[in-house]
Amino acid sequence: MKRFLVFGTHPEISLAEVRAVIGDVKPIMSDSVAIIEAENWDSADLQDRLAGIVKLGDVIDERALDAIDGKILADHVEARPRGDRILFGITIVGGSAKDRQELKHLPIRLKRELQERGKSVRWVTGDNGNLTPAAISKLDLTTKGYDFVIAIHGKTAYICLTTQVQNIDAWSKRDYGRPFRDTKTGMLPPKLARMMVNLAMPKNALLDPFCGGGTVAMEAALLHRDLTIVGSDIDARQIAGSRENTTWLVNEDILKPNDLKRIDWKVCPAQTINKHLTGKTFDAIVTEGFLGTPLSGRETESILEKERLIVEKLWNETLPILSAMQPVGGRLVAVWPDFITPHGTFSVNPIQAAEKAGYSMVGKPLTYARPDQHVHRKIVILIKR
Repeated sequence: MKRFLVFGTHPEISLAEVRAVIGDVKPIMSDSVAIIEAENWDSADLQDRLAGIVKLGDVIDERALDAIDGKILADHVEARPRGDRILFGITIVGGSAKDRQELKHLPIRLKRELQERGKSVRWVTGDNGNLTPAAISKLDLTTKGYDFVIAIHGKTAYICLTTQVQNIDAWSKRDYGRPFRDTKTGMLPPKLARMMVNLAMPKNALLDPFCGGGTVAMEAALLHRDLTIVGSDIDARQIAGSRENTTWLVNEDILKPNDLKRIDWKVCPAQTINKHLTGKTFDAIVTEGFLGTPLSGRETESILEKERLIVEKLWNETLPILSAMQPVGGRLVAVWPDFITPHGTFSVNPIQAAEKAGYSMVGKPLTYARPDQHVHRKIVILIKR
């Protein structure tokens, strides 16, 4: 059966995450919507696991683009009765501007068709006609209403019905509600941490050797209830903050008290982590290392090159240590920064050190960034040979 997924702000990372969790899917892409074939499909579990997906559901029909009309959608509504009053939203994606313009009045046509069938109907809409996951959740359109996505691909239109949306409140709470947040040293967004954990595909044990406030450990503990997790950092204050954050998860009933027993914290440099974990191996290492001194955008080329060399040196020293702690096939998912300035891009790229340490890169680096940022996060996936 065909399913659909709506990607978030970084589609390349979202697709890589989907492939790590579901398998090597070959999607039909329609703008930010992916149409895939999937039989074993637990929509609630997938929506919870996939940080890069804002909503997902089923493809309930597939028609020629010029055949889409209000009657077809009304038939699908009546085939899925959900109450006396019908609430619906429609998002149209993909295709050309002309294609989307031709479907511009589809919501009105659906409303009129349903009214002619004696139904009480309300069409709900948002910015540019699109509903946010928060609005879909608030209106309960996945169970008491209908959130349609019309995905145009060539001359074909896929009629999709949303079954799950991202829990924005839960993500915001873990990001902005956690007690320890250090803006000076940088904060790994929980969504990106979750995507990185998924890309690492952990099975038994996960290590974050630059754990900061413990975001990776938090997301890994939530994703995998039987995973052994170790977080280490050279800064004792960061480790204290990590403990505070994970304890807060328990106090908020997001984690269970026994989950804390699976997480160990170490104060030490990443270059000597092996001495603190003698004999330990980790099939997954997920980390955002030092991203350099915060930039203003006015730095000279010499300063930027110095920053690049400092960060690269740290990775050159750390990669052999981490490699020795991983079995063949183990994955290391890390952030290497790119410094973006008017002078150009200064990239941290210790790939030679990684290869010398026994790693091979999987695919190409994936960039996570906002246009206004001076430091772009480059996500690399390494596998131990």
